[in-house]
Formats: sequence, structure tokens, C-alpha cells
Amino acid sequence: MNTIKLQFDEKNSDVLIWNGQVVMSRTEEEYFEALFARLRYLSPSKVLEIGFGLGISAALIQKHLMPAQHDIFEIEQGIYMDLQKFANRHASVRPFFSAWQTVQNEEKYDFIFYDPFDYVPHGQFPSYSKSETATRLKRLLTPSGLLCHPHFGDGDVPDVEGFDTVIVERLQVKPIRMADETTCEDVAIVYHEPKA
Repeated sequence: MNTIKLQFDEKNSDVLIWNGQVVMSRTEEEYFEALFARLRYLSPSKVLEIGFGLGISAALIQKHLMPAQHDIFEIEQGIYMDLQKFANRHASVRPFFSAWQTVQNEEKYDFIFYDPFDYVPHGQFPSYSKSETATRLKRLLTPSGLLCHPHFGDGDVPDVEGFDTVIVERLQVKPIRMADETTCEDVAIVYHEPKA
């Protein structure tokens, strides 16, 4: 099973809440705006985005990175319907209703934005170790491709096996509503370069 249909506690243009956890909220927008504006110079031709959520990062990838091909994988049916509407407005977007692990290894990307919500407790997906996930993502990158993900908090940025970590900038933003209903104002713009 590569897809799911969930009953969200709340789902609107400002917030997604499932099982008492904030999946995504509009409060993340300022951070994502800073992240993609700062990484605009990368100019990736092919982007893989894992997780659509409210479409905040997808819209900002379109605005700042302007890829020729922007593949987005989403596993939840209702969110995927939102992704389809988004794709209809953006010619470079290819929506996929599937787990990202179904991407064919022949496909190579210049930039991967990895921001899935962990629905694993729902019990319908196999779990992968951090090492297995890193290996799978590395195989999908071009030799000069980069892996990027959000980093909330002022603590250490976790290393990703097989990658060198680059902290581009640390900054403070308006409070972000986190999964556990705490807030966070410290964020970092981070990417990972595959080791040879």
C-alpha cells in the first residue's frame, strides 16, 4: 500500500492537523520563503519534493527555484487532490500519488526537498532506517545534486549518512506552530552534499 486516506482533525488553507498533531501550518511560510529565496542561486533544473502538505514549499520552489521539472510525491488522498489542482496551474509540476520510495532509480534530481510527515504510526507503510532513507535519496541525486530539509530549533543539525552537511544560515522567524503545539522561532537553512 503506497497511499492512504486520513480523516484530519482540521484541514484548511492554514493548517493540517491529524491525530492531534500539526502536520503543517501557515506559520511555516516565513521560514520557507527565506529558505528558498536564499537557495535561489542553485537554479536546479529537476526538483523532487517529498510531501505536499499545504503547498507552501511547492509554491515557493516554483517562485524562487523555477525548475524545468518539479516532481511532487504525496501519499494522502485529500492532500493529493490539492496537489493536482496546484499542478494544473504550474506546467513544470508532475504530481505523484504514491510513496516517494516508488521513484525509479533512473530518475535523477538536482535538488530534493525532503519534508514528509511521518504517518508510519498509522501502520500502512514499511519503516526505513535513517541509513536506508539516506541511501535511497542519494541514489536519486545527480553527482552535484543537493538534499534539503527544514531544520527547526537552534540545536545541532543532524548529519545524514553519506552526505556532508552545510549550514547556510541560522535565523529567527515569527513563531512556528510545531507538531506538538509548541512554538519555534529558531530555524536554519541547511542542505546536504553527497559524499563521493
